Amino acid sequence: MIKFFRKIRQKLLIENKFSKYLIYAIGEILLVMIGILLAFQANKWKEVKTEQELEIKLIKEIQNGIKSDLIDVQENYHYHEKILKSQYKVIDWLQGDLKFNDSTAYQFSMATKRTSFMVSKAPFESLKEFGLNRVSNDSIKHKIIRLYDVLYPQYEDVLSMYYLHGDKLFDSAINYFENWDLTPSVLSNIPINIPELKADHVVLMRFKYLTNFNKYLVNANSRMEELQIEIIDLMELELNK
Repeated sequence: MIKFFRKIRQKLLIENKFSKYLIYAIGEILLVMIGILLAFQANKWKEVKTEQELEIKLIKEIQNGIKSDLIDVQENYHYHEKILKSQYKVIDWLQGDLKFNDSTAYQFSMATKRTSFMVSKAPFESLKEFGLNRVSNDSIKHKIIRLYDVLYPQYEDVLSMYYLHGDKLFDSAINYFENWDLTPSVLSNIPINIPELKADHVVLMRFKYLTNFNKYLVNANSRMEELQIEIIDLMELELNK
């Protein structure tokens, strides 16, 4: 098309028809500009498509990671609830006049159980490398940041404190038992001297400390579960647009 206009323009110039020459020259310039704009628009569309594909990929990776974490959080939530019930029963036994029996031995074992917390941080680290702004939905982005940068670290810190107080409790109470078995069993954890154990305020205090930290872990698991489900659902809506 441009060659066509150029030939006409050259012919008009030879024939000394300047006004028509000018019109065709302008037409040629306009065609060039339109071509440039179309090429620019095509490149822009390609860039946008590439960005969208990358965002979808990152969202799917984060979503899969959170789904995996959700399973761990839900298991920990239910297990820490069981531990908490046993801790309350042990504290009641230490402060009351109940006899020590097979159920009490089981509660002592259960009250000192632990869980692990292994989250999938790789997808979030990958997102940070590409840039958090790759997630165009601000609501999803802010919730992801809250989960990984606030709730997860807080839980890990408290879990570490829970381990620490569990160790201190073990050190304080171990001498009162013939056999301290962390596996809940009706045959383990029989106290050597029950009156001395009940009179030891340090053991009672450490059980209460451990219970308080465990209450936080139960509540924290609940908060993480709620936010994880919320993020997963929002991501599903975003992916199905």
